[in-house]
Amino acid sequence: MNINQLKAKILDDGSGFTFTLDGKLCGMEPDSRNKKNYYPAWYRDKNKNFNNIDDLMNDKFFGDKSMAIN
Repeated sequence: MNINQLKAKILDDGSGFTFTLDGKLCGMEPDSRNKKNYYPAWYRDKNKNFNNIDDLMNDKFFGDKSMAIN
């Protein structure tokens, strides 16, 4: 799955995505509150909410790595 397919899965399908990194389950999912979309992500014991999908894909949140290939 490439980055565009992952973004489409989350945005178009409204699906979350989980995976294993360093032996730990982590993931991301779309959510909304008060008519505002955001994207919670988790990795090990860390949680972070992103305001848009591109911030989520480019942040080095997952073990100092981003979902986007740099």
